[in-house]
Amino acid sequence: MRYVKVSSLREGMIVGQDIASANGKVFLKKNSELTMDNISYLSFIGIQGIYIDDEFSKEAEIKDLVRPEVRNNALRLVHQFFRKSDGGPLPESEKHILENVQQVVNDVLSNKDVMYNLVEVKSYDDYTYFHSVNVGILAGIIGMKCKLDRATIEDLVTAAFLHDIGKIFIDIEIIHAPRRLNDQERIRMMEHPRLGYELLEKNFRFPESVNRTVLEHHEWYNGLGYPNHRGGNDLLFTSRVLKAADVYDAMTSKRPYHPPYLPSEVMEYIMGRSGMEFDPAIVEVMSRSMCVYPVGCEVELSNSERAIVISNHEGYVLRPTVKLIRTGDVIDLQSDHDALNLTIVKLMM
Repeated sequence: MRYVKVSSLREGMIVGQDIASANGKVFLKKNSELTMDNISYLSFIGIQGIYIDDEFSKEAEIKDLVRPEVRNNALRLVHQFFRKSDGGPLPESEKHILENVQQVVNDVLSNKDVMYNLVEVKSYDDYTYFHSVNVGILAGIIGMKCKLDRATIEDLVTAAFLHDIGKIFIDIEIIHAPRRLNDQERIRMMEHPRLGYELLEKNFRFPESVNRTVLEHHEWYNGLGYPNHRGGNDLLFTSRVLKAADVYDAMTSKRPYHPPYLPSEVMEYIMGRSGMEFDPAIVEVMSRSMCVYPVGCEVELSNSERAIVISNHEGYVLRPTVKLIRTGDVIDLQSDHDALNLTIVKLMM
């Protein structure tokens, strides 16, 4: 499979992954042929690109972080939870979320060597729901890599799914403002962790660690975050993981006030703020497990050749295996001695 920007999609290309809406319903199935109507709709709903299957990129195998049906069910449940919570949540909402979290954690723990190795396909218009699920999956992977026990990972994923629930109390004009917020709007937005915590405490029976992780997900490691200016070990470790996962997904997503940043740019930001905004131990884990050149993406090499990333190597994320577009040659940048001086200079996204 390879990742193709929507602007470069062509009629007849074969879809590489199911593509679902925010309510979890698949509207474009894997192995279907793209039509012009499909491409126009993908552009209309703000999807940046999708994975397609072709003969050239068949070596680029992308392992699902969680099964598509589990991820789509998570989208549906998170969508329902957010929609119902401001009008009186239904009692079964809590049960369904926890059941889905267990399925997500089962999938994450089933492959301890899994890396965050893809570009998530998500709609701009329904950002909150895609973001919540993506952060949940990413936080679960980081939690596993940090060797957290299963119960703690389940609490972490639950908190990640619900971390932005307080935004249902924030005016939609502030949430979707296509500009920097003014001081008054920013203060209002900064209330959402507390509002989410209070909603969960009042209406549900989630573990206190879940609710507190929601409350603390915008706190900084050095104590300069919000709402309570806690830092270091005064914060739950799950809060520190969620903080990093939240920032990574938010920055790699298209938002009203900025285009998506490249994974390499976001990891540089996170590494540069280690010990300030982020827990250094978590940054270290992410630097080994977050693939800044995801499988299936096109890159430019220092010799001006272009290539498709075929696979990544944990601990050596700057040196993946690539396939040259011009010749079809496969080069392992990590172990091929003839490629020691060859580097990736650009991710083509």
